[in-house]
Amino acid sequence: MSENRDFTIIPAVDIKGGKCVRLFRGMADEETVFDDDPIAAALRWQSEGARFLHVVDLDGAFSGGPVNDGVIMRIAATLDIPVEVGGGIRNTEVASRYVEGGVARVIIGTAAFKDPDWLAELVGLLGERLVVGLDVKAGNIALQGWMGAASEAPAAAVRRLVGAGVARIIYTDIMRDGTMEGPNFDGLQSIARASAIPVIASGGVASTGDLLRIASMTDMGIEGAIVGMALYQGKFSLAEAQDAIGRTEG
Repeated sequence: MSENRDFTIIPAVDIKGGKCVRLFRGMADEETVFDDDPIAAALRWQSEGARFLHVVDLDGAFSGGPVNDGVIMRIAATLDIPVEVGGGIRNTEVASRYVEGGVARVIIGTAAFKDPDWLAELVGLLGERLVVGLDVKAGNIALQGWMGAASEAPAAAVRRLVGAGVARIIYTDIMRDGTMEGPNFDGLQSIARASAIPVIASGGVASTGDLLRIASMTDMGIEGAIVGMALYQGKFSLAEAQDAIGRTEG
């Protein structure tokens, strides 16, 4: 059965040291390598039926500038499905280069909370192609590759982002990311209630049951979920997840 078209399961390809990895709770020294070739990983998810792909330059997130942009550009050029990219995008030149290279969406995090003027510039430049990553750790917005924190409360930040014209948010609970302990549903609902724009959930998905629970929130504006560790460790296949979501249609 086809996947519910109102809800998208988005496989993640996180790149560190030129390899496809997953981190545990966002810690740079807690990585598991799943593929030496990120392009091969991306092609795998496309071949298994992914409708969208989430790609992160982890080295870029930690360093503050693009590091794995070359391989990311090759992924965007190779795949037939749209790709969203985040990690180290903190100026207009980098954002524009990704879009010109065929990336469908550009994700910014730290700069969205530190430079509202630049955020407004990007909203005007990219429109629907701009996504803000709201990474939350212990109730605080995490910045600079999850090593710093903003003073703004997450729900208040969401309302400000909506007011600034941001079209879409990715909400990640960092303490659940890469753990397969289940998403932070309370946090996700809080963000969804504060948001008048679509929200994509990320962090902690361990089962198709988790995905079904997230998908039940589409009326709250949740439009998809990013899945990494559970897919890479074979807890379920992408086809199984899409079939489970598809059965909720009608």
